[in-house]
Amino acid sequence: MTIEVEDLRKKFAGKEVLKGVSFKLRSGSITGFIGPNGAGKTTTIKILSGLLRKDGGFVKVFGEDPWDNPKVMERISVIFTNLIHPQENTVGEYLMDLGNVYGKKREIINYLIEEFKLTPHLNKRLYQLSSGLAQRVQLVAALIKDVELIIADEPTANLDPSFRIEFYEVVKELNRKNGVTFFISSHILSELEKVITDVIFINDGRITYSGRMNKALSDTEEEEIYVMVDDTDRALKLLGGILEGPYIKVKGKLREIVDKLDDNGIEIISIRRFSLDDAFKKFSNI
Repeated sequence: MTIEVEDLRKKFAGKEVLKGVSFKLRSGSITGFIGPNGAGKTTTIKILSGLLRKDGGFVKVFGEDPWDNPKVMERISVIFTNLIHPQENTVGEYLMDLGNVYGKKREIINYLIEEFKLTPHLNKRLYQLSSGLAQRVQLVAALIKDVELIIADEPTANLDPSFRIEFYEVVKELNRKNGVTFFISSHILSELEKVITDVIFINDGRITYSGRMNKALSDTEEEEIYVMVDDTDRALKLLGGILEGPYIKVKGKLREIVDKLDDNGIEIISIRRFSLDDAFKKFSNI
């Protein structure tokens, strides 16, 4: 296991934020870390990243306590919503210095700079960057470091759609080709759903689910189907269920629902099963 957490606890000003968090992160997985605002995601990530000391419990990253531990820092990269690097450095200075520290050729660094369209911004100081640009700099920095684990807290929150797509393409490629493990917190669940293999839900400082993605989406008493049709009124009378936007939400077996609509001449425009958004609502008690 890349990460092992057991009964993790943390308080701020007497208020308990983490209330016995326990989970394991499989090596080679792309794991989504999901929960409402204030659930304890960022606090957990800071502890895993060695930036915050735990109050209690057991935390191991690559078998080591991450708190202020250079051995762990060498093997991970952390991407936060806001840059935590020296703000007076220019983008070019920061990335080239990082390349020198990790023995990367200038050609590789220049390729990454071009790939993430940072060339026009190389002379800007880090404190001058917009949130979106700061995210892209952190992504390039993580790739330069060539690590085994990337921990990301809302890595695409301020990115344009094209860069969000590009980020997740990089995630899939690094995971597939280099075996990099990812631990990603994000509120953009529709994008996260397409790449993660595992998922951990946290709510009010406690883990409500930890395991494989497919199990989280199928772990319901009955399968929930969302279907969009050309004749909503007739389909509602036929299937029952409730209307959610353009979709009818109904419980049952997919094959039987499709057959029933076909037999009655109702055309199916779109159909989907339980989604990550639905799982989030379930495991967050929303």
